[in-house]
Amino acid sequence: MLPEETIDYNLRKTWRKINKIYNNTASKYMGTVSLAMIVLNIDIYDGTPSTQLGPIMGMEMTSLSRSLKKLENMGIIKRSASKKDKRQVIISLTNLGLQRRETAKQTVLKFNNIITSQLNKEEKNTFFNVLNKINKILDQKDISFI
Repeated sequence: MLPEETIDYNLRKTWRKINKIYNNTASKYMGTVSLAMIVLNIDIYDGTPSTQLGPIMGMEMTSLSRSLKKLENMGIIKRSASKKDKRQVIISLTNLGLQRRETAKQTVLKFNNIITSQLNKEEKNTFFNVLNKINKILDQKDISFI
């Protein structure tokens, strides 16, 4: 089987292209796509417990901690103790963070609009149906042989 005929190859190839586009924008504002994605996943009203960000992002706590430190040093986030449980750390966006979040959000929306404007409704539905099916398969199957 040729690499071009595998799902893995095509997903990685597409993601690399998307990642490059996003990184070009992210480098002007926050540094990396990972940092922008963290900012996009922080609740703008109540903040987000740091313990919830790791699972949302699919990141290990050590990587997340380094990323949060970078964002804090840039003045994009702030940490505070939860009002409900003082042991819990809430990550909130600063005013600069809210601006950076809006930039990241607009970048994602613009990318989405460019791509979806080139697809008809059936193609979009097929695309999302196939991805959803792949995710369900991955959730149900033991793929530890990889």
